[in-house]
Amino acid sequence: MAKYIYTVEEQSVDVREYEIESNVKLTYGEVVSIYQESEENKYKNGLEGFVEWSDERFTDDQILNQIKIKGIYNGTQYGNDCQIYINGDLEEE
Repeated sequence: MAKYIYTVEEQSVDVREYEIESNVKLTYGEVVSIYQESEENKYKNGLEGFVEWSDERFTDDQILNQIKIKGIYNGTQYGNDCQIYINGDLEEE
């Protein structure tokens, strides 16, 4: 007797939301370097310490004493509209 194997792949999209608040305009790379340091459901202060301030946009005094960044992780919205893909030798309906 033949054996048939089918693989089923299910995909959905989960969305995680973070909010970063800063008193200076940040670059894309700066936001990427700090957003995951945020804590769930409460603001975490001091995220400026996680930024690599490699360019000369700010003085050391500004970085140490004036720039303030905080963030919060607002949670995950789980996808519920799964798409499925079935692979294998299916019988015609």
